[in-house]
Amino acid sequence: MRPVAALLLALVPAAAGALEPRFDHRDQHGPSFELLLASDTVSVPGRTSHTTFAPALRVAYGVDVAGEGNELVIGARLAWPRPDPGRARVRAALDVRYRAYFGADEWKTFLDVGLYAPLSSRLGAGPLVGLGVAYDFGRAGGLFAGASLGTAFGSARTASIAIGAGAQLRFD
Repeated sequence: MRPVAALLLALVPAAAGALEPRFDHRDQHGPSFELLLASDTVSVPGRTSHTTFAPALRVAYGVDVAGEGNELVIGARLAWPRPDPGRARVRAALDVRYRAYFGADEWKTFLDVGLYAPLSSRLGAGPLVGLGVAYDFGRAGGLFAGASLGTAFGSARTASIAIGAGAQLRFD
């Protein structure tokens, strides 16, 4: 009887470990919504550079393309409408980011590397990098906060620094 009880007690921790929740993003996809505060500097050749601060909304969709929990994220940023007679504000922009997550628990950090393309009021494209922290309630979603720096070259030179916080939903 004692050997059977000892065997059962030895199996209990293994069974409990299998019931732990998973917080990774493997094989998942879903939308994210982020409120941003952006500082954009637009420099048009032959004119004075203009720096503006503006709140914005970023809507994106992420997909785990490699099955490792990292994501390819495609997003659009729209600034709150304000007058822009000199076309010196970034009113709309697209970005494509590869987001690498570090950590397997509820709390994770992430690194973004990608392309940034302001569409309005001046067209351009260039590199983007970002850092942040994420808290996942479970595999279905979580909250995140981060900062990013994007630069673009085209009809103007643009530099954008943004900080923000948002939520992400995920589906299998």
